[in-house]
Amino acid sequence: MANASDPVKDNLHDVFNETLGFGKIYVVSMPERSDKRDTISVQARLTGMSFDFVDGVAGAKVLEKALPYTMNRTGPEIGCWRSHLNAMQEMVRQKIRSALIFEDDADWDVALKAQMLQVARGSRWLLGNPKDAIPYSPYGDGWDVLWIGHCSSEPSGSRRWVIPRDPTVVPPSDRGYWFKPDMTTWESGADPDTQTRLLFEVGLGSCSAAWAISLAGAEKILYQLSMSPFNDAIDMGVSDMCFRKTLNISCIAPFPTIIGVSKPAGSLERGSDIRDDESNTHTEQGIRPTSESERVVFSTRQNIERLITKQDTFESRYPDVTGQFMSLKDIGSAIGHGE
Repeated sequence: MANASDPVKDNLHDVFNETLGFGKIYVVSMPERSDKRDTISVQARLTGMSFDFVDGVAGAKVLEKALPYTMNRTGPEIGCWRSHLNAMQEMVRQKIRSALIFEDDADWDVALKAQMLQVARGSRWLLGNPKDAIPYSPYGDGWDVLWIGHCSSEPSGSRRWVIPRDPTVVPPSDRGYWFKPDMTTWESGADPDTQTRLLFEVGLGSCSAAWAISLAGAEKILYQLSMSPFNDAIDMGVSDMCFRKTLNISCIAPFPTIIGVSKPAGSLERGSDIRDDESNTHTEQGIRPTSESERVVFSTRQNIERLITKQDTFESRYPDVTGQFMSLKDIGSAIGHGE
């Protein structure tokens, strides 16, 4: 029988299990996109994760009377909205306490689990969870959205979980964000560190490559974005909830983001199922000659051959910053603290 002097067993390291410490991992994917399903299946297997597919929805197949009052969006936006809500509906129906929802073009660093350990530590600190208590989730109790795969985020409040000297941080010159936090405190001065990642309570966000949702968060989002009048893209709807703290929603995000995206070689039409891809300037006649990744450094997608052949080091997308190759241990070596 345990007594008061026995150490408290924590669940922090549940982030290293096959669902990263969440109840489930879902991947939203159109059933006909077997190419994307192949890619993310291999990525997940090689980095020790398991997931369930949630079939993506074609917006044209969503009945008008199934849309929330006032909604008037494009077909792909409606499809994306409904696909994410279907994953959350499944959470509510099955009473799943938390789930990480990926889109099928998501990419991540090969040391994702080590990164998520710092997210868990930082989330607990931001939530103010007692150090001697064991939360239900390794990420702490009280969060609704962990927005770990975005293309912009802006904090609310002044508290920051700071992860310095992080090799997985994309250089400032390649951060194509619409809005972002002020990084001057860490990236300038006598000892500037442009490899700093922050975790904070998020006020605004955009894009939905990946986010973790709690059961309470799923209920709030379904109510606000489906059962109430709503006319926006799914990410903008969640962003507005986070900004206004609608239904007391609690949203946390890193900057720079942790989950990025990959784009396959071939026709640009093979990229996003939501919008046309015109962002790449290195293509000719609508062709992407090789697969590409964005918003990650030691990309799983770009290191698949090295993972399959069990190499000890992995290639960086920014060799001038990190060196060309780095071990898994060093990639995931950064440790955060509260400020």
